[in-house]
Amino acid sequence: MEGVPISASLVDVTEKIFSQLPPSTRFSSEDETLLLGLAPKLLPLEDALVRGFYDILFAHPQTAGVFGSGERSERENALRRWWRRTLGGPFDAQYWRWQAAVGLIHIRRGVTNPMMLAMWGWVLNALQEALFENLKLPPHEAARAMEALHRLAATVQALTAESYLRHYLLALSHSTGVSTDLIDRLVTVELASLDPSTLG
Repeated sequence: MEGVPISASLVDVTEKIFSQLPPSTRFSSEDETLLLGLAPKLLPLEDALVRGFYDILFAHPQTAGVFGSGERSERENALRRWWRRTLGGPFDAQYWRWQAAVGLIHIRRGVTNPMMLAMWGWVLNALQEALFENLKLPPHEAARAMEALHRLAATVQALTAESYLRHYLLALSHSTGVSTDLIDRLVTVELASLDPSTLG
């Protein structure tokens, strides 16, 4: 993606995505306070979370194909860094730009949005089981924690998926000389006659 102003585009993409997310659906300062307060209980889940995450990825041929030989340890360490940084805070502009940058990394690595979304679902299910079964939090506390985690997931998923799309288009625009605005218009024209009701 040589020639694409990555730093500037990450700032722009992050700001635009946040403006599109209804405030009640995105991660909030109250969620941050709650999650950081739970960090001492959540941090010990790291080993099981990382092991389970990559066991699933390496057991499926399509997701396993994303990784090079002997790469698992390096990738596990990357997930560990994310887990520790997330539970250590702060959830500032730098953190959210980092999540948007994951979309760019996924393009380069061949990680698709379906793969990303599926694994986020697994993470949430694993954390829910841990909160209710392993940590044995009172039901109302566990439910509130899951609400915060779901909003974190929704915010990160939006950043990663939209960044994936926007940087894909930026790379296409740079390589072809066609502006992203024109690409957007061409797509709109191409799909204008599509009737989704005929596809069901």
